[in-house]
Amino acid sequence: MALKHYFIIFIIFIPLGLQGQQIIRQNLGPKINTSYSETKPIISPDGKTLFFARQNFPANIKGVKDEQDIYYSLLTDGEWSVAVNIGAPLNDKFPNGVSSVSPDGNRILVLNAYRPDGSVVSGASISSKVQQHWQYPERIYIDDFYNKNAYVDYYISNDEKILLLAIETNESQGDQDLYVSFKTGEFQWSKPVNLGAMVNTAQAEFAPFLAADNKTLFFASMGHDGYGDSDIFYSKRLDDSWQNWTKPVNLGPEVNSKYFEAYYTIPASGDYAYYVSTNHSIEGSKDIFKITLPYKFRPDPVLLISGTVFDKSTKAPVEADISFINLPTRTEEGSAQSSPENGDYKMIVHRGMTYEYLAKKSGYIGIVQYKDLKHIEEYEEIDSDLALVPVREGQLVDVHNIFFEQNTDKFSEEAFLELDRFVSILEEYPQLQIEIGGHTAQLGTATENLKLSEARAEMVKTYFTERGIHPERLITKGYGSMEPFKNIYRTNFKPETDPHDRIVINILSTTWVENTDKDNDGIIDDLDRCPNESGPAQTNGCPDRDGDLVIDRADDCPDVPGVPENNGCPEVAEEVKAVLQEALEGIEFELPKDIITPLSYSILDKVVKVMKDNPDYKLKISGHTDNQGDPDTNLILSHKRAQATKRYLEAKGIDTSRLDATGYGEAKPIADNDSPEGRARNRRVEFKIIF
Repeated sequence: MALKHYFIIFIIFIPLGLQGQQIIRQNLGPKINTSYSETKPIISPDGKTLFFARQNFPANIKGVKDEQDIYYSLLTDGEWSVAVNIGAPLNDKFPNGVSSVSPDGNRILVLNAYRPDGSVVSGASISSKVQQHWQYPERIYIDDFYNKNAYVDYYISNDEKILLLAIETNESQGDQDLYVSFKTGEFQWSKPVNLGAMVNTAQAEFAPFLAADNKTLFFASMGHDGYGDSDIFYSKRLDDSWQNWTKPVNLGPEVNSKYFEAYYTIPASGDYAYYVSTNHSIEGSKDIFKITLPYKFRPDPVLLISGTVFDKSTKAPVEADISFINLPTRTEEGSAQSSPENGDYKMIVHRGMTYEYLAKKSGYIGIVQYKDLKHIEEYEEIDSDLALVPVREGQLVDVHNIFFEQNTDKFSEEAFLELDRFVSILEEYPQLQIEIGGHTAQLGTATENLKLSEARAEMVKTYFTERGIHPERLITKGYGSMEPFKNIYRTNFKPETDPHDRIVINILSTTWVENTDKDNDGIIDDLDRCPNESGPAQTNGCPDRDGDLVIDRADDCPDVPGVPENNGCPEVAEEVKAVLQEALEGIEFELPKDIITPLSYSILDKVVKVMKDNPDYKLKISGHTDNQGDPDTNLILSHKRAQATKRYLEAKGIDTSRLDATGYGEAKPIADNDSPEGRARNRRVEFKIIF
């Protein structure tokens, strides 16, 4: 079929009595439509990208024999660009089509289960966009999936938890029916369940589209009462069983005709729709039209939230998960991912709930934001940038969702979700030590503000410690109103929240280690010189039985208080030292015997007097020789001389229990044995007072 060089744009104005709304139906024109068939349109949730399939078109991958390729067009300044073939790897020799697109536009569900070898089987796959390029699709696995029909359609909800299918199974009412499947894991889905007889008929139901509210279903049917070939219908889900639906309503003559209408798709705003029709199309082919969405068919309003995830320290974009938590149930109601290239994200959030949301990534702490959608009456778009604070020393985390009752240090009920999140963070990073800084708005005097901020910081610390966080990891400080909050990012706070009222987490250390005290002496092991033996602080944790500040292992007299100069033994009087020195130098023996010479008696008698005058003294007597002769003989001789000295003292009335005599031979010289003088000094008996 040759391309025509002319095109007629059909714009039909259809007045409606309902609230005076005027319905405008418009053919999208030559940038989208041709004399060939354009079908299966899917509009991105933000309304800026239109995917569709073009059948047997010369520019398809395999030319006019290529049954169906994917094309896309971008909306800029209200105008659609010329549609472009999306190319490989999404397009191949098989029929290709996009079934749905994620809110951020970075993931699409496509027809066919792609295999690594390039072949396909019945099913569907997901392709992700990386650096502006669509990746080879990854197959999704649906439990007990089969399809007896030649046709198939799919749609994944915006939260990517629900999969709708138009297939024919043994449980079908007839021909294609609509089914639902639920996500059970990455690329894993549950067995499809028939939506029931309210939706399905004995004829074909196909082209399902679930609006952003996850309740409003648009689909095409050849079995419900209509105007002709295939009409588009609308139904609302009544509960979570996915079996109870309102009776399907035909969208009426504004949309449907005696010709073919199907593949209804709407953006998150819900104010207009795109669909396929052969009514007023080029040469009777399937074309894509845009139409104002009648109020009565519009889904519940939702919020389209978008922004950038960034590193608060470097301002660089970050690829991260975004989590939306329903308050007060604390359940995750939705999730998204930011782009690895620029950190951008988009997410659709349902009305009727209040949310806290934040970015999550290992090695970072997300800053929570807040959005109340309980009373949203119309579609809304907001910008919200999400900061991630790196878990690094010196980083500050502003925490606005630990709420306190006004002008008190008592937690409000909404504070506990954020408190518990930080307990989990402290458990995840057990070496994290933080300062909990309390800050207030201008609530009273500077003194009152400071006192309140200190009390709030202490309350947070108490909450953490009661849940098992070591108190040494938590330092508290009150700042009062001295440091006002500066909101330099697109941040959403709880209404009526003063952003200056906050807790600031200051990361003091990422290497904290719990202080242990194995010997329970009150001195932590890192500072304890004797971590396995109990001791006082004055000796750095080492034992000191006699309390003389000389530790037992260095104390020659561990049970008698002494002085450091005497190795922990009591100080010996100078006159006693003089007697012992005289004995060292003056006692002589007959050579080479152990007989004390008479000239030594007077000196030994002085030693006897010292021992009698000091009954607490004990005396160690050590015998020594020079190195002349046989070493074994010298050892025996030194021992005999020490014993001879001991016997003399015993004979003078000194109890043997107070005397210890040992010989060392030539092992402990005090002088050089190479000279007569040195050898004379080495031949000696030493006396040492012990206690």
